[in-house]
Amino acid sequence: MIKINQIFKLINYTRLLVTLIIIIITFIIFSSIYTVKDGEVGILRTFGKVTEYTKPGLHLKFPYPIQEIDVINITRTNIIEFGLIDTENLNNIGNHESQSITKDNGIVLTNLMVEWKIMDPYAYLFNIKNPEYVLRSIINSCLKSVIGKNTIDYILTDGKIHIANSLKEHIQRELKNYNFGIEIIGVKILDARPPEDIKHAFEAVADAIEKKDTLINKAEEYRNKKIPAIEGEASRIIKEAEAYGQERINKAKSETEIFNSLYEEYRMNKEVTKTRMLIETLEEVLPGANIYIVDTKENTINYIPIQ
Repeated sequence: MIKINQIFKLINYTRLLVTLIIIIITFIIFSSIYTVKDGEVGILRTFGKVTEYTKPGLHLKFPYPIQEIDVINITRTNIIEFGLIDTENLNNIGNHESQSITKDNGIVLTNLMVEWKIMDPYAYLFNIKNPEYVLRSIINSCLKSVIGKNTIDYILTDGKIHIANSLKEHIQRELKNYNFGIEIIGVKILDARPPEDIKHAFEAVADAIEKKDTLINKAEEYRNKKIPAIEGEASRIIKEAEAYGQERINKAKSETEIFNSLYEEYRMNKEVTKTRMLIETLEEVLPGANIYIVDTKENTINYIPIQ
């Protein structure tokens, strides 16, 4: 009876050992096979030291703890939404990542979307511990620095694009200093607003600015309508003046030519020319009068009627 019990115990131990061996073999097989997908890179470590970068495909390795594999996606665009505004607690001015102090000592709440991707898998894995946490800390620091250089009016109205671009450059510069292995693809300001208790005052300012822009646009439209008419009238006056000036020049030239002709005639025959000019002058001064030329050199008075 004792021998039978021992046999059963031996059988149970054997089954347990076989099961354990199967589990170990299964673990070794599954831990020795890994897949790298398209857009990914595998970083293989042997006893903790990087020994190989593997391309997409099915690969084999020694089981843990001899070799370990980290698969990193280097094509995916990752998104961090930063500074989410809690609309139920907008008046709670505390240590919230959405709250920043402006250049003119105002408080602004911001909500950002930061897009990034891994450019250097080794630097991303081994240069910084907990890289996403550190990235959020860098974004927070850069946001407060950029917001602190601008006024609250500019941030809430026309400055969002400029501030987003400045923030992107600032974050990328800090990541480069840390050798982070990350590239910032884009930064977008999803929302920017003052705390709720002063929100209405800024909305009034925004409405006033919008009305000002509307009036400016109307004035520009009116000016654009009037300027062509004014320019056309000015062009007409200039052309008339030029035509009048040319007419006067032509008339002066004509009178000069007549004078020169008379002068030449006068120079060739002074007495005859003087007499003719005298007669023409009398005809202009005394229109309709009878004009006679009297020759007094002889005893008999002779006269010649001109008209």
